[in-house]
Amino acid sequence: MTWPPSSTAFFPSKTRKVAFDYDVVIVGGGPAGASTSLHLGRTQGIRADRVALLDKAKFPRDKPCAGAVSQLGIDALRAVGVTITVPHVPMCGVRVLMNGAVGETSCAMGIVVRRLAFDAQLLDHARTLGVHVRDGEALSGIRRVPGGFQLTTSKGIVTTRLLAVSDGAGGPTRKLLGISEPARKGHLYVLDTAALATDTGVARGFADFDLSILEDGLQGYYWDFPTVINGHPSVSRGIYHANLSPSSDLKRALGRALALRGVDIEKTKLRPFSTRPFVASSTLALEGALLVGESAGIDQATGEGIAQAIVMGAIAARHVARALRTGLRSFYGYAEEVRSSRMGRHMLQSAWLANRVYGPWGGPARRLLLTSSYARAAGMSWYNGQSLPWSTKARLGAGLVLAI
Repeated sequence: MTWPPSSTAFFPSKTRKVAFDYDVVIVGGGPAGASTSLHLGRTQGIRADRVALLDKAKFPRDKPCAGAVSQLGIDALRAVGVTITVPHVPMCGVRVLMNGAVGETSCAMGIVVRRLAFDAQLLDHARTLGVHVRDGEALSGIRRVPGGFQLTTSKGIVTTRLLAVSDGAGGPTRKLLGISEPARKGHLYVLDTAALATDTGVARGFADFDLSILEDGLQGYYWDFPTVINGHPSVSRGIYHANLSPSSDLKRALGRALALRGVDIEKTKLRPFSTRPFVASSTLALEGALLVGESAGIDQATGEGIAQAIVMGAIAARHVARALRTGLRSFYGYAEEVRSSRMGRHMLQSAWLANRVYGPWGGPARRLLLTSSYARAAGMSWYNGQSLPWSTKARLGAGLVLAI
């Protein structure tokens, strides 16, 4: 696209004006979609009654996710007047486990929520704002029309000027828009159990990351996070596989990790889920449409995406608002802003780190995380969205050399 754009791009002619049902339709009612809608109304001044949010599920609905929200996401929600009021548990620190050894660091990491309640709370805020929350309405078709889109849903036809795609890695919108990615999807299993006597770290509010599964040929970790279910202390358990290359049986590795903790995998309800990593080649925008949150990609090293989705929603809202005010439909600059933001830089760094921590040459990095409280504290600062100074990076680099 040439710059500056022609005057007709800023001032569309009358012949190009079309009556649309909405100015923007957001597909997907999770944190990315809710954040985009809230930022449109509360920070960008877009009329909420010109915004619709579609989701095939009827809320409240559950989602297979550990539910960790870092301080980055908590702060981003506060910026639009949202205080998390649903039941949640603070994460008071991290434990890195590997073959019986444990490295432990106390630090504020954020909270663990139940997505059933958390997502519903965010949508309630959107409804209160005046957004048309059309849950229980599935998207089945997309057709471009002059100046916008015609959407076919389970309840009829909807037209919109702009489209925000926030229905995740496996949602229909990416496929309907013809978006494919070369990066491999990650995979995970999630389950919840009562707290057991073996959950010594979780009982103190620590999040456990067990790297022992790397010996099974996987690239990721097993986790135990503190959570609360129906008012009772519980444990969110699961396994995350970044899937950097074809490898061994994920479910079998999970079964072994659970057995060490006294949990029989055959007596649990497993919830599978796929993730899409945020990498340099990720598609972030098309003409008239942009991708937000997990649809664009998540942190490949940690498998986290809630806080990133909330922050990305704020960036998306700025570009949607500009498009509505200028008539531009190219979302010029959205991808650049996402990638250059602190959140985007962290996710690109994470994609680089995933290979160097989980790959065959990642032994020194794993040993450093296990043995160095400094490395763990730096990692948690990074997890919470903070930039690490060069002095910290230099010290970590020296630690890697010593760990070889």
